[in-house]
Amino acid sequence: MAVETRNFYPSLTRHVTPTKSGSDVVSYISDLKNGGPILTLIHGYPQSAFIWRHVIPLLLGKVSLYVPELPGYGISTPAKTHTKLAVGTALLDSLQKVFDAPPGQKLILGGHDRGARICHRLAVSRTDFPHFEVEGTVLLDIVPTKVQWDKFADPTIATGYFHWPLLANVELAVRMITALGGGNWARGSLRIAGNEKGLQRIQADEAVEVYAALFEKEETIRYSCEDYAAGAAPEYNEQVEDQKAGRKLDVPTVVMYSAARLGSRIDVAEEWKDFIAPGTSYEPVAVGEGYGHYLPEEAYDIVSEKILSILERYRG
Repeated sequence: MAVETRNFYPSLTRHVTPTKSGSDVVSYISDLKNGGPILTLIHGYPQSAFIWRHVIPLLLGKVSLYVPELPGYGISTPAKTHTKLAVGTALLDSLQKVFDAPPGQKLILGGHDRGARICHRLAVSRTDFPHFEVEGTVLLDIVPTKVQWDKFADPTIATGYFHWPLLANVELAVRMITALGGGNWARGSLRIAGNEKGLQRIQADEAVEVYAALFEKEETIRYSCEDYAAGAAPEYNEQVEDQKAGRKLDVPTVVMYSAARLGSRIDVAEEWKDFIAPGTSYEPVAVGEGYGHYLPEEAYDIVSEKILSILERYRG
């Protein structure tokens, strides 16, 4: 079966939802219909919703789940624009439709990598979405976009994250990645994995070949690069303006990050403080044991345990 039409989660309900963004969003959901919050699990680059395959079984039946495929990443069709706000709006449009969500529907925004950046944007802009009540956010292995770009002054960080400026130059990046082979490029992303145990977890279920197959398509290469182009000057400047205006995260925030990778180069816990409103619950969690960037796969047990502990706050 083609990767694009494969049902990764038979225990969930798969939907294909037209949205105002122009994207037909593919998503997997579990609706407990208990009036509780819906947890989003939004993947990043260069992957798909399949990254959550170890986490979902541990959360199933404990919280309603919304697990989308990012528009333009090979399964959901591209949106008309590629900013985190535009893509996040498309996902919320899809979520509202597939859950038939009532006004005031509670959300916990969870995501990894680019998906975490979408969650950050939606949480900061939550008053733009009065249909939903954002109760918290769980951000996996990122620092704010502005911070990440500012850190490029450090040659070690600039070398490690060379793909950021490369992918933001869309036409050049598409030609170069196509010449290398999109599948080879996706396989090369394992360079930011952690220890051998983590690598084995990433490679389980032939997941890397799923991601590689999606990136064999020129469309996936192009539109995922458009994501990075939007995440360069446009979203950097957006966060600059947010900071000037005092627009910060004002919902309970958990930031989990790899101590061996991101945390070894940047003081993640400290950098987030300036992006969170005073008095807001903030919990930085350094994930150890040598696990790397791909926390939903490498450290799925630690991630799931933390999410379950967060859910306890909403019981009753």
